[in-house]
Amino acid sequence: MNVKTMEGLAGASTSIRMVSTPMSAAQEAERKGDTDKMQRALGYAAEMTGQAEGYNEKASQGMKADAQEAKEKEKLQQEELIQARKEERAEQEKRIEAGGKQEASYDSAEFSEEGKFQAEMAAAASGSVDSMENMVYDKTGEAVEAAQQTGEAVNVSV
Repeated sequence: MNVKTMEGLAGASTSIRMVSTPMSAAQEAERKGDTDKMQRALGYAAEMTGQAEGYNEKASQGMKADAQEAKEKEKLQQEELIQARKEERAEQEKRIEAGGKQEASYDSAEFSEEGKFQAEMAAAASGSVDSMENMVYDKTGEAVEAAQQTGEAVNVSV
């Protein structure tokens, strides 16, 4: 935050708070009928209001300066980003040109003995699961043929 902005906001706030004192004095003088005292108090209040307006203008100038500074900073960051991308693109093109001239190398992978053993065990386990038949148990716990195997239709309604 700009110094002008901070000073303007603080000064305007203080000036507006200070207006309440002469306004109270003016109201009291009006009740008593003392017009001279009332005019002096209103003069002080007008002076404080003028100061607040001056500080408000200073705060506005500070905020404009902040906005301008932020725009310049953003523009500079964008230019740096564009430059970095251009450099990256040039470097990538150089790597592509250099890569086309070299022979292609391939990676290879081999399974270890332990990996082969685990693969065989997994295949055997999945084969034994497939060979199991669907079993249904009745209330007594005895195995009964599933309804699909017997060809019976089962209707369930709730």
